[in-house]
Amino acid sequence: MSNEYVLEVKGLNKTYGKKRVLNNVSLYVKHNEIVGFIGPNGAGKSTTMKCICNLVYPDSGEIIINGYDLFKEREKALGCQASLIESPGLYLDMTGRENIELIAKLRDISKERVEEACEFTELREALNRRVAGYSMGMKQRLALGIAILSKPKFLMLDEPMNGLDPSGVIHLRNTLQRLVKEEDMAILFSSHQLGEVEKLAHRIIFIDKGEIIEVPDIMSNIQRYIVQVSDLDTAVKTIVNILGEDVVETIASDSIRFEIQNQDILSQVLYKLLSKKIKVYDIYKDNVDIETIYAEIYSKNHTE
Repeated sequence: MSNEYVLEVKGLNKTYGKKRVLNNVSLYVKHNEIVGFIGPNGAGKSTTMKCICNLVYPDSGEIIINGYDLFKEREKALGCQASLIESPGLYLDMTGRENIELIAKLRDISKERVEEACEFTELREALNRRVAGYSMGMKQRLALGIAILSKPKFLMLDEPMNGLDPSGVIHLRNTLQRLVKEEDMAILFSSHQLGEVEKLAHRIIFIDKGEIIEVPDIMSNIQRYIVQVSDLDTAVKTIVNILGEDVVETIASDSIRFEIQNQDILSQVLYKLLSKKIKVYDIYKDNVDIETIYAEIYSKNHTE
């Protein structure tokens, strides 16, 4: 495996009875990268993540974590990762600090690291209260503190924003960004909150019907513009000659949408339009958000 990746999944397959839930799933996560993993219910997100943390055994495929093969060097591979799948597994009758200290004792982790984890949670005096009285956000902070005890290189979270109020979501987002920066960690997380995925993720992976969907990377250099012109037919032909048909679309009687990869190409498009005596009334950037991409991908995928 390339040293560039902290996680690499190759050709993962899984069936339950006659139903194939994962079909040749391959993905990767780089060091110090936050990757969003999204798809509709039943798409295969949770099964993929459970395979990665060894809760589910795939029929075939390969999973490498920080250079260790999960199926050949299980303890070393799992020692490099931490995961929160579904709700945090905490002892409700114990205090927050007692939860951290118990796991630290089982893993032979130093008292110094315990104090670092306690400080990381930002729960302060609440650490001395029973977890049963914690809010969902407080439980999430405690669970993350426990997860980082062993200084994992890779953290995986399944729907970490579920049940959090707006302030809890903001705190979680800031916390995960801190983990990447301060703990030298990479993160793979799933969520149905598309706006939060867009704010947090460096890159996004789409899955549906057990297959990874190849789509343009929304974090890439591709930019989309809309131009309003005087002579639509001539303008379309001009832009198509430069960019090709695949990235040019007529969206109104006087407006064209097109995609480019850098500003030099935009200057070239405008120069060609003006040289053909085509008036450009307006031009503006058409920002593509994740909700638009999600709707386009899954509406198409479920009507085929």
